[in-house]
Amino acid sequence: MFFDRLFPGAVAIADPDGELYRRFDVERGGVLAMFGPASWSCGITAFRQGHRVGRKIGDAWTMPTIFAVRDHRIVWEHRGGHPGDHPDVARLADLVVGT
Repeated sequence: MFFDRLFPGAVAIADPDGELYRRFDVERGGVLAMFGPASWSCGITAFRQGHRVGRKIGDAWTMPTIFAVRDHRIVWEHRGGHPGDHPDVARLADLVVGT
């Protein structure tokens, strides 16, 4: 549903058990990453935009990570430094298609 709006045609894989996260060495956040100023700032912005904390799924300490894969190869990646560190997904389509 998320990608249908921002990146039609993209396929997203959820990994609530964390197996892919471990295989790709996705980091877990420490206290500063999870509760530091950048995280609070993004949280306040998200709250003001109407986003609320929902039901916890998987490991809440896992940092946001996105891999763009084309032809079985990673062509781009983003590894977040705090929970609110997300790339501009609308721009991601242009980056991947243009790669």
